[in-house]
Amino acid sequence: MAKEKTKLDLDCRAPAAPAIQLVLQNRLEEMCALRDLALDWSDPEGVHDMRVASRRLRSALSDFKPYLRPGTLPRGRLKMIATALGTVRDEDVSLLALESLKSAAAEKIAEGIEAIAEERRLRRAQERLALEQKIDKAAMMDFQNDFLARLKTAVPNSEDAPLPGKPHPKPTFRRVGVEVITSRLQDLSAGSACIYDPARTKDLHRLRILAKRLRYAVELFSPCWIDEFRTLGKEVAKLQTSLGGLHDCDIWIAELGARIRTRNRNSDQSTYDPDAEAAVWLLRHFADERTKHYVDALIRWQEWQATGFLTGLQRVVRQN
Repeated sequence: MAKEKTKLDLDCRAPAAPAIQLVLQNRLEEMCALRDLALDWSDPEGVHDMRVASRRLRSALSDFKPYLRPGTLPRGRLKMIATALGTVRDEDVSLLALESLKSAAAEKIAEGIEAIAEERRLRRAQERLALEQKIDKAAMMDFQNDFLARLKTAVPNSEDAPLPGKPHPKPTFRRVGVEVITSRLQDLSAGSACIYDPARTKDLHRLRILAKRLRYAVELFSPCWIDEFRTLGKEVAKLQTSLGGLHDCDIWIAELGARIRTRNRNSDQSTYDPDAEAAVWLLRHFADERTKHYVDALIRWQEWQATGFLTGLQRVVRQN
């Protein structure tokens, strides 16, 4: 998992507006600085790091939304960049998984896995071309300049009229953190009922997103709590990882199931089909892996319930 590289000097007791601008500028610069690495196809971690940086920027924009003038920042362009990065990264991860599984499979199964991998290599090549266009040097410079120009007026200062629902006096950065993390905690708790039903794939995916948003918010405001948040953030990340692995398996299961059905409709059932055989082998593998990830997430959530983890996190947030 990519780590934040820059530690900002934030005054958590000061008015939030300057800190919000500083955080967004820093998140933007970190993402844009990774462009060259993301386009270095010899190391797939470059795409991963830029994707994570784009997520952190988007998450910060979401957290600060109540404190920003509506429609001032280019969220749509940022989403297109993040989507292009995510598509390439997903193919990288899929190919790494297939290579690993191929080495553990019997020869005939391995041949079928290789055929599936070759299809994904072709798909990744197309997605890389699309990414190159989305983040070429001129496009990224234009996006960065546009974002920074808009950012100058996106955050009202203490002399401006208050935003709807945010009357003067302007909150401190720490106060904003209390509001954001409290909201993220409430969202996670409200969406948690699905953890007891492994068949609710869409809801479990949503729960993963809610856990991710909470983790990013904890990271974002960690300078205001420092020591307490380091451990808490890592714990939230573990739940997100388990739910992320589960979601990845759900995608594989859906794709492989569709592939097998299509092959069965279009092939001669009397002849051996190594592609279909490999797909069944992979389907069994990812079904088993999904169960492991689900159990990990369920056990962790039950531990949180038993120890009052989320309540404890809320208590830390509200401390002066």
